[in-house]
Amino acid sequence: MKKIIFLLAFACSLQIVSAAKGDSYYFQRAEEAYSNNEFDECLRFCQEGVSTNPRDGKCWAVIAEIYSKQRYGRYGEALEAADRALSVLPKKETYWRAFTHCIRGDVFYKIGDLKASKQAYREGVALQPDNTKFLYSLADVCVGLQEYDEALGYYQRMVDISPRMVYVYGDMAMAHYLADNREEAQRYADLTNALSSGENCICHQVLSRLALDRGDQGLACREAAEAMFCNESWCDEADTLNRSCPNLLLAAIRYQVSKAPTSAETASTAAICCFKMRRYYECLYYLHRKMTFSTSPEDVYRDLAVVYDEVEAYDEAKRYCQLVQEKDSNSGVWLNLATIARRQGQFREAIPLFRRALQDDPTQGMLYYWIARCHMEQGDYTEAHSALDSAQVLIEEEWTVSMLQTRAWIYQLQGNEAKLAETLRQIQRQRLPEDQTDMGYMTYALRNDTAALRQAYDSLMRITPDDVDQLLTLASSYALIGDREHTVALLRRHMELGGHSLRALQPTRRYAFLRNDPEWQALLRQYETRLLENMTALQARLGGPQTSEQSVTELPFTKEGGVCRVKCTINGLPLYFVFDTGAADVSISSVEANFMLKNGYLTNADFLGKQNYVTATGEIHEGTIINLRELRVGDVVLRDIKASVVKNQSAPLLLGQSCFQRFGTLEVDNEAQVIRFILR
Repeated sequence: MKKIIFLLAFACSLQIVSAAKGDSYYFQRAEEAYSNNEFDECLRFCQEGVSTNPRDGKCWAVIAEIYSKQRYGRYGEALEAADRALSVLPKKETYWRAFTHCIRGDVFYKIGDLKASKQAYREGVALQPDNTKFLYSLADVCVGLQEYDEALGYYQRMVDISPRMVYVYGDMAMAHYLADNREEAQRYADLTNALSSGENCICHQVLSRLALDRGDQGLACREAAEAMFCNESWCDEADTLNRSCPNLLLAAIRYQVSKAPTSAETASTAAICCFKMRRYYECLYYLHRKMTFSTSPEDVYRDLAVVYDEVEAYDEAKRYCQLVQEKDSNSGVWLNLATIARRQGQFREAIPLFRRALQDDPTQGMLYYWIARCHMEQGDYTEAHSALDSAQVLIEEEWTVSMLQTRAWIYQLQGNEAKLAETLRQIQRQRLPEDQTDMGYMTYALRNDTAALRQAYDSLMRITPDDVDQLLTLASSYALIGDREHTVALLRRHMELGGHSLRALQPTRRYAFLRNDPEWQALLRQYETRLLENMTALQARLGGPQTSEQSVTELPFTKEGGVCRVKCTINGLPLYFVFDTGAADVSISSVEANFMLKNGYLTNADFLGKQNYVTATGEIHEGTIINLRELRVGDVVLRDIKASVVKNQSAPLLLGQSCFQRFGTLEVDNEAQVIRFILR
């Protein structure tokens, strides 16, 4: 289970041994650097300390902590430093010995040895039984080992020591859920929700899972969205809901945004959620909103470049890369530019860009891999093999099969059957399973094993027919053997499910055999039309093309009973609204809502939940929240506006701030009886 590890703060040592007598000069300087987050400086002082006095156990302990946690990830050296610390620290230094044992626990946790991690943490807790930080980490490891009863015991000890640690109840709720104690999970989740004012992400995740178990997808999506907006790291866990009820999850995310419509942080979280859901145009929308409300809009440029590249809007992607470079000439966007060039088929131009990116980080083996692929596309096989040699020295073990497959493919293109067979045998000897996975498909194609490919196709269509990545990978494997029928069929399904890759496939060697195929060309035209429609819809939703120039639109109004009434269109239905800058939301009466639902202007999916609102008289009422998919105000089309349904049948239709915040500024010309909106 993916959980957030409670980081052991070195600064907490001040609570135990603040400026204790006997601390070395180097340790005191290291402690000062650490408190200022100057970890390189801290490490330097500690290394000088142990060089001067090899028995400086505290310096050894801090070296271990920095290697394990503070950006280095040098786990072997961390364990070595921890062992040195334990060998020289006096027994009376119980805190530091416990601290060092827990650093060992952290290292073992990160390398996946949970049993060793648990033992190390237990040794630390034995020395400091009331240290809640150590207890929390030990409980987390027990959860990872599925030893839920033991984990719950440690959590309980924590709240016995400090009842104010409300977040622990959320972890207890999750542990009970994983142990299949649904009633206890519900009880602790409700308790956490009440005590934390609804701001505990684990609690909302448990409530989401419990709702999904009951078949209540709407509540599951709302709770999942609450979790994601409490902590972005929970975005990864929305995969199940994104597969089963993506529109409900998206509506829940939009509802969260409506609570803070002008918050750059909220827009940022929404963008992350949508990116992980592969709702890239929705992600772009929220990134542009983040840029509008952020005090540092240039911070969004790099993200916009990445997402525009995902949807193959290459001109926009390059434009934002250039904006990043204008702000910071050392920005390191070379990898972005290299990727864009490669996906456009500009392989010769991409190679020096990848090499420039390597200057920023020479250890990135995957950059050598892409250099090899670009050389291969140009038919420069010698340079391709050379780049793969460099890649294989630097890559993680999990990428070994991909490197070997590419090398085998090059041998196949060269017609070197002996080398091809030898490389395929090397792939066979790898520990990674060769089944119906991304790794297996290409190996089947390189062997020309059509029976295995057909079995993979049947399995994919039967088990995970909506997996856009698998569809694309299997299509590319069929393309390798020149199977037009399966290749085009898989790519069509990939596109229909919202996949974005067809432009990047066109210039590649693998798909050259399709370039004059009528069915493939028709599919490409359909794809290009979809890209254009999506981009046009995005620009309309943002109020037009994103430029720095302002535009003005005028909306006529009439005065009735001292209020301004304006004509709007909701999901195609013309209605008159009261223009009220003092109202928080757009609101409609239950009469209009019922009419719209019965006549198809609203659907059940547009109803998002309940929310309290305050009337002009100060009374609190409960209202239903709905999503207005399209609100036309004059010449401007706004999409996905949140509105409240008021139970009072005679309540006026109000046009409030949830609409106005989409504009830059507005002014009312009473003489001309028009409202002028100055658009962003």
